[in-house]
Amino acid sequence: MIVDERIIKFFEGVLSKTREGRIPWEPTAQESNFIAPIGGEFTLSISAQWITRPLSASLEKYTLALRDMHGTIATLTDGEEGMRPGAMRELYETARWQAVHGGEKINKALEVLQSL
Repeated sequence: MIVDERIIKFFEGVLSKTREGRIPWEPTAQESNFIAPIGGEFTLSISAQWITRPLSASLEKYTLALRDMHGTIATLTDGEEGMRPGAMRELYETARWQAVHGGEKINKALEVLQSL
């Protein structure tokens, strides 16, 4: 399926702003889903799904969704035409790291390790 190039451009913007720490990703009740409000009227969600196939390795599928108060506006998955390989996984992992405060927790773990 061919994706509207504006959605790809939007994705690249989300990835860039996430790298900069400018999108406030938060955890949800689902361990593999993270959300972020943007602009007061939109919500982003990034999720990972592991698909197990018989006699082969599990497959990871990542999905970014843009929603407003009326519902889903657009979704984009890592396998869509126009997506750079690995870009959706990078967004997911960066959003997850920020949402779970990975940097702060690693610093704390390092302090604990040094005190042993």
